[in-house]
Amino acid sequence: SPGHKRAAEFVAAEFKKAGLEPAGVNGYLQPVMFKSRRILEEKSSLALVPSGGGAAKPESLTLGEDATISMRVDTAPPLEAPLVFVGYGLNIPERNINDFAGLNLKGAIVVYISATPRSLPGPLQAHFGSAAERWQMYRAAGAVGTISIANPKSMDIPWARSTLARLHPAKALADPSLQDGAGQQLSIAMNP
Repeated sequence: SPGHKRAAEFVAAEFKKAGLEPAGVNGYLQPVMFKSRRILEEKSSLALVPSGGGAAKPESLTLGEDATISMRVDTAPPLEAPLVFVGYGLNIPERNINDFAGLNLKGAIVVYISATPRSLPGPLQAHFGSAAERWQMYRAAGAVGTISIANPKSMDIPWARSTLARLHPAKALADPSLQDGAGQQLSIAMNP
């Protein structure tokens, strides 16, 4: 936007006044490439498929009402994987917290409560509670995707309002090495 451009030009001018030398390919203002993704809900679906066979039928989920599929990650066209619930889904060795100790996350979709224990100091809650940091932990354990469930008592934005944004395009850095969700095949938010 024009406002963002003016802000970037202001910061570049301040860098120049401070005697900082630009790096990269275009002085202080560097080109950044993005990918844009948008979900086509009419061609998308989610279902809970019972494991072990038997008479149980798959349960279809309604996109927007039951769940949303995030386009911030490079979603796999089809994906079938077991779900593994991990509570808060945190691994913080210095706090003796490992919510997925003993669980097999290899090839699984991690289901977690998108909150952190109140006993953690604020900076640790912010760091380990971020989707990017969680994904790094889950990816290291072999997971392929995530399903987050918000605590309805602490949601900043109610589901009915947050789900409205699901059809807007999502932008991600085009360079895969700069993407927080690299390797993540699915990211779902469930209606609590």
